[in-house]
Amino acid sequence: MIPNIRLLFYGDSIFLAGLKAELETAVTPLHLLTLPTDDPDPLQAIHDYHPQALLFDLCAPDQPDFAISLLRQQPDLLLIGLDPSRDDLLVLSGQLPQIAHIKELISLIRRQEITA
Repeated sequence: MIPNIRLLFYGDSIFLAGLKAELETAVTPLHLLTLPTDDPDPLQAIHDYHPQALLFDLCAPDQPDFAISLLRQQPDLLLIGLDPSRDDLLVLSGQLPQIAHIKELISLIRRQEITA
């Protein structure tokens, strides 16, 4: 069975184009698409394509300013910001632990403090 992995690249930076070209040669079949930053309705385009991850260049001038609303609509989506200048990445996900009590919130914050 061929996996149906869909990746969406937001923007057309040289870095993203190179990453996309490299991923096109991957052993695992991937479906790759680039969404231009001037798309009139990026949320609809993302919804229609329904990718597992949206990748964007953290150094590019046009950042996805719709990240929060997108993660609320598609909490299973990963937003992956890549910073080629620092060899670093930022992963955002809408899947968070359910917090029912203020003590759980404090516990979550403390865990972040320990890992930082």
